[in-house]
Parts: sequence; C-alpha cells; structure tokens
Amino acid sequence: MGDAVYRADDTVPRPDEVLLAVEGEVDREIVSGLLEAAGYPVERVRLMIGRGKKGAANAVAQLLELAPGRCAILVDMDEWGLPDARTRAREQLGNPPVEVFCAVPATEAWLFADPHVVLANAVSSEEVRRIVQRLPLPEEIPDPKQLALQVFGPMSRWRFLRHVDLDRAAARSPSLRFFLDGMARLLGIPREPGLEGATRSLSRDVIASLLREVSPKDAVIWRTLSGDEYTASELQRLIEEGDEVGRQYSSDLLRIARDFLHRTANRKRSE
Repeated sequence: MGDAVYRADDTVPRPDEVLLAVEGEVDREIVSGLLEAAGYPVERVRLMIGRGKKGAANAVAQLLELAPGRCAILVDMDEWGLPDARTRAREQLGNPPVEVFCAVPATEAWLFADPHVVLANAVSSEEVRRIVQRLPLPEEIPDPKQLALQVFGPMSRWRFLRHVDLDRAAARSPSLRFFLDGMARLLGIPREPGLEGATRSLSRDVIASLLREVSPKDAVIWRTLSGDEYTASELQRLIEEGDEVGRQYSSDLLRIARDFLHRTANRKRSE
C-alpha cells in the first residue's frame, strides 16, 4: 500500500464514515483526544496514518472513490496565518479533491491551546512552570514538538487532551477551530455553539496574554472617558476575572484593531 499505514480494520468505508489521514502516530493520538473532547462520534471517523504529507495523501487517494465527499487530510504546516498555510498545503499535496486541514505549525501546538489544562498537566518542575507561564499563543510556538516532550513528557501522558475546554482552545488556535468545524461538517452534525462563538471569547484569553508582555506592569495604558486610569497589570486581572471594565477595554481594543485593518485593506485597494 505504498507509504500508507492503515489501521487493522482496513475495510470498505461505511456510508456514514469519514476518512481522515494524518502524518503520523502522534497526530492520530492528538486528533483522537480532541475529537473525543468535542463529543464527536469518533466511531464514525477512520483515522489513517501516512508517513508524512505524501503518505497521508496516498492513504486517502486509495479510498477516495469509496467515500466521495467524506475524505480529509490533516498535515503540519509552518506558515504564518491559516489561509496561507492551507493554500501552501494544498499546493504541496497536488490540490487533492478532499478537505485539507492544517495544524499550524504542528499538531503538537494544539496541546497548548487550553492554558489551564497545560498548567494542570505540565511536568512538575520549576523550569517547566516558568516556560509554561511565558508561552505565546499556540500557533506562535517555534518548536511545539520538542516543547511538548519537555512540558508534558512522553505521549503516554497526553490523555489530558480528552478534558480540554474546546471553547478556550479553539479561540486561541485558528487552525484547531477550523479543523473542528470542518470535521463537524464532514460528519454532518451540528457544530457546537461554543465553537461558533469561539471568536467572542478570544478577547479575554488573548488580550490578557498580550498584557502580560507589557513592561513595566505598572504603566498606565488606558484612560476612560470619565478619567479613570488602569495599568497593564490591573487590566490583565480585570480581563481574566471577566469584570465589566476588562470587557470594555477588550471591546475597545478589538474595535481599534478592526478599524486599522479596514483602513489598511482600503489603502491597498487604492494603490
């Protein structure tokens, strides 16, 4: 069967079965845990392992005619931004007639998508604790494969994935959110409301994380119309607690970012 390595029950796909090819055993472990955490019918997902991207593509190609419209590939793609990653992945795979999902920059990055679960399951050492507390967003981690082993230990300890908060995780990783939404679509099941509203919870986790990078912490970075002043550390705490002040700051910051992107897009169109 070439580069493809199939699971033991390699049979003709059932009419309700979705075929998903991944690059390796680690990817299968991560995907299985996340699909279970999402409450998806994992018994309807046939996970196939290929040796690398081409192997995954070959695995799907051999069964494509038996399951049209129900085949997908998940590959790692170290590319800035999900749209560029998906475009590049499709090109590398020869633009296959199947759904292509990307884990940016690798599926191991999804292990870090829920920071609460990361803290609860990290190896107990002072060095690892310091690393975890300073982690960037999942898709900005330079080498998630190596970091996963350092923070969590061997793959046998990664079963915590079945207990992640997918609302929080999907909000912090666009590639994970796209994968979960896409698998729901292929399975023909309603998307979880939490996943559809993931972007609405983005402000609290992401903006609080950004504020942790502000130095010094006691710098005043927001003044309200009523004259109240807030430091970076105060706003971080208020955002994490879900306080009304924190929500208002997040809303204002996102509005400014949206307006900036809109002006930039208009300027490029006029050039």
